[in-house]
Amino acid sequence: MKLTKGKQKIEMKKVEAYADRMVTFSKRKSGIFKNMNEIVSLCDVEISFLIFSEAGKPYTFAYPSLKEAFGPFKNPLRHEPFASINMGSLVEAYKRQKIQDLMKRYVDLVEELEIENEKKCFLKKYEKENKEKRWWITPTEGLSVKELKWRRCEAFVDLHVSLSDLALKRSGNDGDGLSSSQESCGGDGETYA
Repeated sequence: MKLTKGKQKIEMKKVEAYADRMVTFSKRKSGIFKNMNEIVSLCDVEISFLIFSEAGKPYTFAYPSLKEAFGPFKNPLRHEPFASINMGSLVEAYKRQKIQDLMKRYVDLVEELEIENEKKCFLKKYEKENKEKRWWITPTEGLSVKELKWRRCEAFVDLHVSLSDLALKRSGNDGDGLSSSQESCGGDGETYA
């Protein structure tokens, strides 16, 4: 059984007891200085911080030095923090970089489009060339018996050529893939070249 409520958020109000107030100030002061140091190291900024205790004792934090940090406040007209930086050139540099990034992306997309168009053309050409070879896909309605026999014969000749080429490649011989210059197709004795 848990007896405590754990870490609770402290309500932001004035601590009434003087001793407690001094302890709280001491703890919070070190946390504030730690955060200031982190801001300086992370953001590389000039910073100054001045705090007085209830007893009137000053505590300061400044980077790079208190003199440099408070210098602009002594004579604000003489010190212009952005005078050495031309903001217009920074904006222009940013715009140029953004345009270069967009142009690179555009070129990449155009190249992708060209590649896809080449693939499309290749596939159309391949489909056109192989449409007749894929006889089993084309409809056979309306074809005569002779045309059906011719298609079957073409398919067997293509199969024979493919198998002959494969056998020659495996055996290491080169040839044209046909065992003879003419093949006989169909049962009617017709010869096709």
